[in-house]
Amino acid sequence: MSGPSLFVPPIYAAARPEEIVAEYPFASLVTSAADGIHVTSAPIFFEDDGACETLVGHMARRNPHAAALEAGQPALAIFWGPHAYVSSRWYVEKPEVPTWNYVQTQVRGRLDPVDDEDGQLAILRRSADILERKGEPPWTVDGARERVAFLLPYIRSFRIHIERIEGVTKLSQTHPPADRTRVHDALLVEGEPGGVEIARWMRMLNLA
Repeated sequence: MSGPSLFVPPIYAAARPEEIVAEYPFASLVTSAADGIHVTSAPIFFEDDGACETLVGHMARRNPHAAALEAGQPALAIFWGPHAYVSSRWYVEKPEVPTWNYVQTQVRGRLDPVDDEDGQLAILRRSADILERKGEPPWTVDGARERVAFLLPYIRSFRIHIERIEGVTKLSQTHPPADRTRVHDALLVEGEPGGVEIARWMRMLNLA
């Protein structure tokens, strides 16, 4: 497929970028309109379990971005996973300048606004079902019908028909195993949430 894409050297390319979307669904939605570029942070989810064909989400209708959503317009959703600074002090076997390790997926596609009540409710139910999976008991849209009905006119939902999904897992892959272990251990010692998550990804991909 032609057109812009995520710059990622092959060694850093995520094998399953859809898993990053599922694990870190709070994304930045980017679209372009006559008045310029709009960017909104919002939770965005695959519309169906096991399918990577469409994404759905919603935003506040008072947000100027909501009024700029148009049927068929190009859209970019950026899903940020963890990220962490990597000091050159931790690269011993292969000395190098400082860098940044990170996990990210970018999804490009065509956006359609969803304004009908049934469509918006379906997207809200999908969002709640995913976010409340650990709830005991989970909060549900149907359990708060009056409040949801009151708020529904104040949001605008959308669907993105996916054309390209690409991810990056930059986790010191170009460095010797001993250096990767040092990076992993140093991030755990620092204890910053992003660094701890990067260390987890390094273990998960057998890089430390």
